[in-house]
Amino acid sequence: MFRYARGMKPLDQAAPESPLFTTNTGRAYSPSYLSQYLTKIIQESELPFLNHRSSLIGPHTFRHAFAIISHLNGVDLYQIMRSLGHSQVQTTLIYLEKIFEKERHAIHSWKPEIFGEYI
Repeated sequence: MFRYARGMKPLDQAAPESPLFTTNTGRAYSPSYLSQYLTKIIQESELPFLNHRSSLIGPHTFRHAFAIISHLNGVDLYQIMRSLGHSQVQTTLIYLEKIFEKERHAIHSWKPEIFGEYI
């Protein structure tokens, strides 16, 4: 609908290099503008869980979420790295450090049969 409103061809008819969304002058939006816009719209949504976050949610947050969700689904680290476009695995490991920290928590070493005796 956005493309139609801007007088653009549908995606299946557009040239491969054609921008997905354009300004009212027909130019592609800059990545910086889109990032700021998305962050602003998410903040203005006033979704309840946003009150419990210490940082804003923006496009880069989705990259971290992609990495974490991929890891939790058993995707190979190098496949995650390639999907994110990282050239070094160390960069991907930074994205996953929080989840690795949670996975190293002592509770994950508990045995269910012992846990049940004390609760």
